[in-house]
Amino acid sequence: MSENGNENINEEVDSYPPWNFSWVVDNKLAAMAWPQNKENLRYIYEEGVRHLVTLSPEKLPPIEQFPQLEWTSIPIEEFGAPTIKDILKFIDVCQKCQQKNQPVGVHSRMGKDRTGVMVACFLIKFKGLDAETALSELRRNRPRSIEELPDFEASINEYYKTVQNT
Repeated sequence: MSENGNENINEEVDSYPPWNFSWVVDNKLAAMAWPQNKENLRYIYEEGVRHLVTLSPEKLPPIEQFPQLEWTSIPIEEFGAPTIKDILKFIDVCQKCQQKNQPVGVHSRMGKDRTGVMVACFLIKFKGLDAETALSELRRNRPRSIEELPDFEASINEYYKTVQNT
């Protein structure tokens, strides 16, 4: 206790979640905003994430401070919709991680739009959902994701068509 009767608020915090952190599929895929510090990285590791995918070249996590996490960067310009190539790279990372039983975490700056596209495409690939259902599921579980952004919705629809044609 400090002299004013409160806990010492200057103590170092061991870990805390990045903004907008949630599991989309338990022990398979977590989504979040940019992990800004080592404490955020420690939190997601403690939650079970073993591979972090960064979509935001403008906001990179301090991954060198937490080498326990494997890391992949798929740079997508802020406010830009992921391309099919970006989505396929993300899905490939997820498939490889599932084979190694490594839960994946994915983030962009705010964890809503670019991240939302990848979450919806994950649901299409691994849960067998159609594009509309995947988008509804995303918005139900992660409110304010992909709010009326036609290019982002088009990326999801294009990925769904790609999956249907394979």
